Amino acid sequence: MDDKNFNFTKAKLDTLPLPDKDRETYFDKTVQELQLRITSKGAKSFVVVRRVNNRVVRTTLGRYPAMTIDQARTEARKQLGLMVTGIDPNKAKKAERVKGVTLSQCLTDYLSIRASLAESTKKGYHRMVNNHLSDWQDKPLKDIDRDMVATRHKKIVDNGEGIAANNVMRCLRALFNFAHGQYEDEHGKPLFTDNPVKRISHTRAWTPETRRKTIIRANELPLWIKAVDELRTSDDNCIDESPALVADYLEFCLFSGLRRDDVLCLRWEQVELDTALMHPVIHKKQKEVMTLPLTNYLIAILERRKQVQVNEYVFAGRGGDGRFDEPKRQIAKVVEATGIKFSSHDLRRTYVTIAERLDISPYAIKSLVTHSIGNDVTGGYAIIDVERLRAPMQKITDYFLKAMGKAATADIVPLAKQG
Repeated sequence: MDDKNFNFTKAKLDTLPLPDKDRETYFDKTVQELQLRITSKGAKSFVVVRRVNNRVVRTTLGRYPAMTIDQARTEARKQLGLMVTGIDPNKAKKAERVKGVTLSQCLTDYLSIRASLAESTKKGYHRMVNNHLSDWQDKPLKDIDRDMVATRHKKIVDNGEGIAANNVMRCLRALFNFAHGQYEDEHGKPLFTDNPVKRISHTRAWTPETRRKTIIRANELPLWIKAVDELRTSDDNCIDESPALVADYLEFCLFSGLRRDDVLCLRWEQVELDTALMHPVIHKKQKEVMTLPLTNYLIAILERRKQVQVNEYVFAGRGGDGRFDEPKRQIAKVVEATGIKFSSHDLRRTYVTIAERLDISPYAIKSLVTHSIGNDVTGGYAIIDVERLRAPMQKITDYFLKAMGKAATADIVPLAKQG
């Protein structure tokens, strides 16, 4: 040990031998907690080692000879002064770095740690920041205050984007909530204790939002399905995002009641045609896999898709590249032909509305459309077997087919105009 414990001098440090493997440690007699570590490749680093709150803490000061011995001793005494007061220099360094974390870096960290978020959600966060907070991306979070947030929200509202203003502020609120739990000072306390988006709630400045109530009514279904069928017959044998594919997609959305993204992300490995089951990944539920029955009508759609399969997705993208996105151009054709304005989510809303009007059990409806039972105590005891969902799902299918004039069964429940 004595040959490793000596007063550090340049002459001595320059002539120290390289270890055969790993690293070797030498100790300074002048500042006892100061050490020099040498690797087998010749890298020499000054470190300080001391107990802090009953835990051994090692902090690196710098490389020798870029850092001189005098500089190392001076820095060592400084770090030891912090350690004596119970401060871990490594945590202090990290805290100093994150004090200046920018909005852009916070977003990157948030999306990296919240890996379960759907890709569409991640893209939405990037889009909102890029479109409305681009000049804040390199700004430290600590410099974004309540007045700035209130002013930016009002500016977006004044541009005629009230709903977008709310969504941008929700995004910003989520990032500040994340920062509160993610970034700490040297004592382990949150660095960001205030969420400036609270100003919007305090002043009640949120833009009022009216929930969409658009559905396709019973008397509109024959016209709607006729236009969808015409899309299919207009196909020119192009299977990549063709009119026929879009027609199948629209019918699948209506007859399954699934969310748009869950239909678009449906893979062939999640479909069992022989057992009439599907196992879609519900992206709104941290990518939870659900098991749902398939009616004969849905099986017929899937069999058509299977005949022209080009990749792992049921609804493949252009050129067989991944999944395809919502076909706005083709939907616009159906809207133009029928005068019925709708979106993919309106088809899901129509499905839920029909299910409720047919007096199907609320728990069965929630299971069919992959809604959470939530805090419903009774619902927590109701375990819905997938086979018990076949009858209600078929009942909804029969309703649609009767309303469309494609079947002579099922009673039609009049639906009043919504919204």
